[in-house]
Amino acid sequence: MSKPPSPKTPPSALDAIRFNRPNPDAIVTAGELANLRFKSGNGLSLRAAKLFCLLVQQAGHAIADNIQHAVPFAVINDTFHRSQDELVAAIDELHETSISVIVPSPKGQPHVRPFTKSGPILSDLERGHDGTEYTSSHEVRFTFSPVLRHVIANSNHWATISRSAVLAFESKYALRFYMYLSIRANLRKTSERLTIDELRTILGVTSGSMPRWQDFKSRALEPAIKEINHIAGFRAGYVPIKRGRSFDMITLSWGLKHGEELTDAAKELERHRSGRKARRDGKAESIIEEHATLRHNLAQSIVAAPYEENERERK
Repeated sequence: MSKPPSPKTPPSALDAIRFNRPNPDAIVTAGELANLRFKSGNGLSLRAAKLFCLLVQQAGHAIADNIQHAVPFAVINDTFHRSQDELVAAIDELHETSISVIVPSPKGQPHVRPFTKSGPILSDLERGHDGTEYTSSHEVRFTFSPVLRHVIANSNHWATISRSAVLAFESKYALRFYMYLSIRANLRKTSERLTIDELRTILGVTSGSMPRWQDFKSRALEPAIKEINHIAGFRAGYVPIKRGRSFDMITLSWGLKHGEELTDAAKELERHRSGRKARRDGKAESIIEEHATLRHNLAQSIVAAPYEENERERK
């Protein structure tokens, strides 16, 4: 087993990949990957985003090397559970999607200016098949692009995400948000303020889609937060901020789960996905009821406080 990096040296993403390699549920993602920007303004589909995470895990610590990786269709499909046509479509999507990342100045080299690096996710792709048929015995051979390799090779800002959680998400917005928040979950900082446009980019909402705040909130943001709070190892929330007559910012908050709350999330990942939405919605309703009860009790206490004080004064 690999030894953990020395506490005196900030561990790199590659260090973390090596250290977590024995854990089959651990996928190490660089912070820069969680903040990828797509040149078309669109995010990946849910199945392509899940496949991307699986390929990152499959490549392991060799992900930053300029080499060809290979994985059998059967290995992917054991956990991905997609038809061959769906897998091929997801692989093609990764090959055809262009991304861009902002590369900051290296530490100690302020004379090197930040720059934007762009390119596809996969720079080379091969699929073995007989004629027009793909079978589980065939494999996918792929090479990560120079953009991806550069980002991961130079990253010391990373998080370990759960493979089980990645595969359990039912919304592409939830998966994107989960990766974004995973990078922040262990920080001392537990909140940040974002514009609605920044939030839309983080979730990967298509440019021009859901322009109204209410639509974005009900169709993307709140469903994503519900999923995260149900199955992730942390929880998230937000408070919208109104300027004039419209909402243009939010305060986003997060925190690690502990005890029973963490156990419940782990148990949910072990359960069959059938009925998960009903369980998630039921849980959300019970939380709302609990909060309503707390608010009611607090209001009663506030009302009662002056009365009790006045009674003491009379005596």
